[in-house]
Amino acid sequence: MVEIKYRIIIDESYWRKMNLDTIEKEGGIEGFFQLNLHSVNYGYYHDRELAEGEQGFDIISTWLSNLLEVCILIDDTKYVAIKDTESYNTWLEFISADNDLLVSVIQSDSFISKYVITKPLENRVYPEWKDIIVKKEEFIEEVINSVKKFISELAQINSLISMSQRIAQLQSMLDKVSQ
Repeated sequence: MVEIKYRIIIDESYWRKMNLDTIEKEGGIEGFFQLNLHSVNYGYYHDRELAEGEQGFDIISTWLSNLLEVCILIDDTKYVAIKDTESYNTWLEFISADNDLLVSVIQSDSFISKYVITKPLENRVYPEWKDIIVKKEEFIEEVINSVKKFISELAQINSLISMSQRIAQLQSMLDKVSQ
């Protein structure tokens, strides 16, 4: 089972009034983001009422963009790792194994500024879980469906958001994966 959960946490009335320039300057849509793989989860998500002052801290479009990169690259490179944007040394590692993906949480003290890499990190350790097996086709389908849903939800908040560079890039990547 592969499941992507996210929750957009923004002031919708503020975002509804924005023009395209303001949307570009504002940057990404924040919220909660979690990747569920069978019995393990990575990230933070809940659908309860927000506590006072509780905010989203993940840029959802960055997570989705990075997962789309996995979908695009994994068949050719057989190895992709995406950086947890909230951590300086934690990554999700994806290794292609026939029709499956082996997914692990890794940490490395190697400093890399990129968010997506296609060669294994040196000095990596597996602090949480390792080699969770998921069907590649199921993973790709869940990423595609989650990105479509995210873009649709943003369009309902403000149709101009889908014209922003960040979301246009996400759509372009989605088109490439969906081919």
